[in-house]
Amino acid sequence: MPQLPDSVLISPDRSARSRTPEAAADAVGSGRASAKLILFGEHVVLYGHPAISLPVPSLSVGARARRREGPVVIEVSSVDDQPGAPARVDTSAVPRMAVSAVCEYLGVPDDGLLVAVDSGIPAGHGFGSSAASSAAIIEAVASLWGRELDSDTMFELVQRSETVAHGKASGVDARTVISAGGPIWFQHGTSVPLAVADGPARPVLVVADTGVYGSTRDAVAAVRRRLEALGTAGTDILERAGAITTAAAADLAAGRFAELGEKMTATHEILARLEVSCPEIETLVAAALRAQALGAKLSGGGLGGCVIALAVGDDAARRLCTALTDAGARQCRTVALHPEGRP
Repeated sequence: MPQLPDSVLISPDRSARSRTPEAAADAVGSGRASAKLILFGEHVVLYGHPAISLPVPSLSVGARARRREGPVVIEVSSVDDQPGAPARVDTSAVPRMAVSAVCEYLGVPDDGLLVAVDSGIPAGHGFGSSAASSAAIIEAVASLWGRELDSDTMFELVQRSETVAHGKASGVDARTVISAGGPIWFQHGTSVPLAVADGPARPVLVVADTGVYGSTRDAVAAVRRRLEALGTAGTDILERAGAITTAAAADLAAGRFAELGEKMTATHEILARLEVSCPEIETLVAAALRAQALGAKLSGGGLGGCVIALAVGDDAARRLCTALTDAGARQCRTVALHPEGRP
């Protein structure tokens, strides 16, 4: 990690968690994880450069695990399902890997489980739904066996599922969905909470859904091909993106939100050059800037998903929501940059 000023960082809580085992035939384990947004560093984080991300506790996944006879069954209810639809059995590889990974770690049988997942995070929209679902499942199974996993163990286990989901996973999603709140700095698998300046100006992200499903796996492959085609120019792009992220951390700590917004827009231009934007994203970014957003960019893998725009104050955020809805956003929501419970 580049050397950042102390004012940019918040010391992480390194307290150890209890690992006392306990098993009961009628026990029920529970787990929960939040969505995430990436503010800076999409894709370039896979090449060793930093990213800044933000957990979104207002969007979350819950899971419950209990013992049963027979093989593992994973039942899923999702915000993506039709209203009133019954839970469906999910036989896909990602949630099954989450169960296998935590059972292997705990040294318990990888069978005889019923896991019920209730996801309020839309898939394919840059919110980290696969990582959050895996984290909730892992926590629920560990809880069933009376175990509470520390954050590094959670990260390693979620990463096993994320590799199945995306082919190559930087780890930023896995770290962010299990974070407590507020922006984090991520690089090389480790994360540090970032400071956000206090003051009368309240920075708010307006999150606009394009309505287009985006595949992170496809986007990662597209960026790899693009960087190979660009050669040394691609290396320069990566370096520039990393420098922008480092400077953005200082802007957050100092309350320089106009400058932060400019860096968001500059990052989006880089991502567009890496060919992970799409017409729907470009329409919403342009609409946000016309509506006087401080900055706007895609968030996550791209090729669809969400656009984030920066405003200061609730009134400005409401105006941005209106402008983005008028421009075709399927849905708009707001997310404060400060950790929950702060101004």
